[in-house]
Amino acid sequence: MLENTFRSKGPELLVELAEHTAQTVRQIIDVDPAVASQIGDAVASQMMAVVWGGQNVYFPMGLIWKVSQHDREIFADFNGHNHHALARKYKVSLQWIYSVVQRVKKEELARIQGTLFEDEDKPSQ
Repeated sequence: MLENTFRSKGPELLVELAEHTAQTVRQIIDVDPAVASQIGDAVASQMMAVVWGGQNVYFPMGLIWKVSQHDREIFADFNGHNHHALARKYKVSLQWIYSVVQRVKKEELARIQGTLFEDEDKPSQ
């Protein structure tokens, strides 16, 4: 019952958030549509009451995130010797390929090494 009230009277942004969340949950895991809908409503309610309540919300286009995904694709295709081929394939400059490889390699190294000393501050048992 709460779901029907929220969907029919909720602000458009929150209604769409609930619907898209439910749809995404169903795409990721095999869950009953009613449960997915409850999850969507709970997320929208949480955002309304705790996170966004009373604020004007702006959603960026996510261009930096998309570039990051693009960079990771380039890095995944990198074999150590194919800079020129990647520049042609992705229609970017050779310098850009070198930059992407260096940046993503550095991020990967930091991600991997970040866990090496994770438990250092915890007392030994």
